[in-house]
Amino acid sequence: MYRPYRRTTQWAVFGLMFLVPVLNLYEIYAVTGTLYAINFGGLGVADPSVILQAIFAAGHLTASLAAAAIFPLLLALLFGRIWCGWMCPYHLVADGAAWLRSWFRRRVQGKSDSEPFLVPVSFRANMIRFGFLTAGTALAACIAIPVLNYVNAPGILSTEAMILVKERIVSIEFGFIAVITAIELFLFPRFWCRLFCPTGAVISLFRTPYTLRVKNRLKNLKAPCCKEAHCASACPMGLTPALEADNLLCTNCGRCIDACNAHQESGRLHFSAFQ
Repeated sequence: MYRPYRRTTQWAVFGLMFLVPVLNLYEIYAVTGTLYAINFGGLGVADPSVILQAIFAAGHLTASLAAAAIFPLLLALLFGRIWCGWMCPYHLVADGAAWLRSWFRRRVQGKSDSEPFLVPVSFRANMIRFGFLTAGTALAACIAIPVLNYVNAPGILSTEAMILVKERIVSIEFGFIAVITAIELFLFPRFWCRLFCPTGAVISLFRTPYTLRVKNRLKNLKAPCCKEAHCASACPMGLTPALEADNLLCTNCGRCIDACNAHQESGRLHFSAFQ
């Protein structure tokens, strides 16, 4: 149901990372920048976590920084963490690593593709990622350096795409992407998005009672609404969406809805913008 649209959107953003520097090479500057901060015909849009780091590192907020945050924060207020589930290029890389890990477990090791997450309890996972965000922001304020920008996976990927197109090389920062992808592939699936990503942490804080989220048509559940818990096995964030759809870890990727629809004549899970 949602998977083809989500994949198309993910690949479109991934392609945009390479398209922008190609256009700039041919002196077409309608779009410039990277996913740290990108400019569409004079309209600046920046990653909210990058802006947060800049504010605390510089010690003040400028009008241009505030303006650059408006669009991504409005997107979050309306559609939740749709950036993470539908647009983030690193999330696409993590999807690929998770698929390879699952394939290897099933085909080579003969194991189930279902496995526990590092820090499986969602409350603890949220505590770790918000603790990481808080510590990084405090450190930026103390040393006047936006430290978390150096571990901003989508921004690094976008910058590396620009360097690759313009200079035919990759920088040392690409090593960070290689390391976290290898950890997800061989050790701890989805650990970066669930436990550390500063962008996802910041975006998840901006929500209202009318923000789009996954809802269950059955109310006041204390256990998954089917014994197989198909939604839980589909969730890349380690949630049980039938019970935890409001959790700040949810990226609105829609996988749980697809899984529910595939096993129910009328899926119980659906997107809704109302409580």
